[in-house]
Amino acid sequence: MATLTRPEEALSELLKESKGPPTIGRYEILGTLGRGNMGHVYRARDPMIGRLVALKTRRFDLVYEQKDLRYVISRFFEEARIAGNLIHPHIVTIYDVGQDGDYCYIAMELLEGQTLAAYNKENTLLPFNRVVSLIRQICLTLDFAHSHGVIHRDVKPANLMFTLDQTIKVTDFGIATMAQPEKTSEPQVLGTPSYMSPEQTKGLRLTNQTDFFSLGIVLFELLCGRRPFVGRTLYELLDNIRYASPPSILKFVPDLPHGLDEVLQRALEKEPEARYQTGKEFAEDLDRAMKGKRISDGDGKASKKVDLIKSVEFFRNFSRKEIETIVRHGTFIRYDRSQVIVREGDVDTTFFVLLNGRVRVIKNNARIADLTEGECFGEMGAFTQQPRSAHVVAKEPCIVLKLDLKIIEREDPDLKLKFYKIFIETLAARLNTATVQLSILKREVKARKEHSDT
Repeated sequence: MATLTRPEEALSELLKESKGPPTIGRYEILGTLGRGNMGHVYRARDPMIGRLVALKTRRFDLVYEQKDLRYVISRFFEEARIAGNLIHPHIVTIYDVGQDGDYCYIAMELLEGQTLAAYNKENTLLPFNRVVSLIRQICLTLDFAHSHGVIHRDVKPANLMFTLDQTIKVTDFGIATMAQPEKTSEPQVLGTPSYMSPEQTKGLRLTNQTDFFSLGIVLFELLCGRRPFVGRTLYELLDNIRYASPPSILKFVPDLPHGLDEVLQRALEKEPEARYQTGKEFAEDLDRAMKGKRISDGDGKASKKVDLIKSVEFFRNFSRKEIETIVRHGTFIRYDRSQVIVREGDVDTTFFVLLNGRVRVIKNNARIADLTEGECFGEMGAFTQQPRSAHVVAKEPCIVLKLDLKIIEREDPDLKLKFYKIFIETLAARLNTATVQLSILKREVKARKEHSDT
C-alpha cells in the first residue's frame, strides 16, 4: 500500500525535479510567503513579462476523496473567477489561474506589508483614528463586492493586508460565493469561527450583512486588542456569537468617541436585518462617530425598540427619554427554545427583562419558577456581583433585553436608582409569593398529618 505523501513533501519533489529555477506552471519560485494545510503561497516571477507575483498553490487530491475532487477544484477556480472580476483599488488583483500536474495555482498581485493580524494585540494597536479610516475603506470595498453579487464570508484581520504604502487590500475570496438565494441547497462553506456571524454558525443562508458582522468583530479587536465574543471551547464561542451581548467597547477603551460604541452595537446585532444594510451606511456612521455627531438609527429601528419597551409593564413608570437611554445601551437578543440565557456560577453586572415569550429558572435540575413577558431576572447577581445562583433557560422562543448596571450608572445614575427601586419591589413581591406558597404547603402538610392520625 502506497504511503500518502504530505502536500509540502510532494511539492518539494516537484520543485526538485525542475531544471534551472524551480517552477510551477511558467512561474519561477523565488521564496515562500506562507504555508497552509493544502499548499503554499510563494513569491514568484512571471518570466514572460518579468512581473513579481504571489503564487497561491493547492493540491487537493492529498486531502479530499476522489468523488469530491471535481467540486473542490471547481470551487478553487471559482475563487479566481470571482476575485478576478472584482477590479477595485482595495481588492487584491488576480493575474492568472492554472494547473500544473496535481497542483492548482492562482497568480496574484504581490503585496508588501503586513496583515491587520499584526495590529490586533494590546501592545501593537494602531491609533484609533487610523483604524477607523481603514475600516471605513473596507466598508466601501465590501459594498463594491456586494454590488457584484459577492459575499466574502471570511472577513478577518489575516485577510486584510496593510501595505507599505498605507493602502488596505481585501484578500482571499477563497470561500466567497455568488449570492444566489434560489440555490438554498448549495453546500455551506464556513469561515473562521471567531469572526462568524450568528447565521453563519447555524449554517443558514448568508446575506451581505454577514460580512458587516465579521467586520464589526475586526473593528472591535483592532480598537482594544480583544474580540467581543470568546469561549473556552468552540461550542462556547459559537454559543456566545449566537446569543451573548457584545460588551461595550468603552469598557476597554473609555476615551474612544461614544459613537463608535453605537456603530459596533449595530454592526454586531444578532438579527441581520438590524445590522447595516450597506457598506456605505456603515462608513457614514463611522464618519459621524468620529465627528461626535448623532448616529443613524437604522430607518427608525431605535424608535420601534422604544415603542416595544414602552408596551411592557416593567417599564410603565419610565419616561420616553429614559427608555431611549435604555435602548441605546441595551441589547435585544432572540433566544430559541431550550437555549441557556443565564448560567449558574457566572459573575457579571448584567440583568434581563423578558419582552416576550417564557423562560424557566432552574436550580439543581429542578424548576424554581417560570417567568413571562415583563418580568426581570438576573438582577440579584447584577446588584450583588455574586455568582449566579441558578440557570435561566428559554422555555419557548423569546426576546430579552439585556442591560449592564455599570453602563447605566455611568450614563445616568438616577436611572440606575430607578432600576434598584423596581428590583426591591420585585424581590418583595417574590418573597411575599414564596411566603404565601410556604403557608399553603404547611397547611397541606398539617392537614395530611391530621388525616393520617385519624
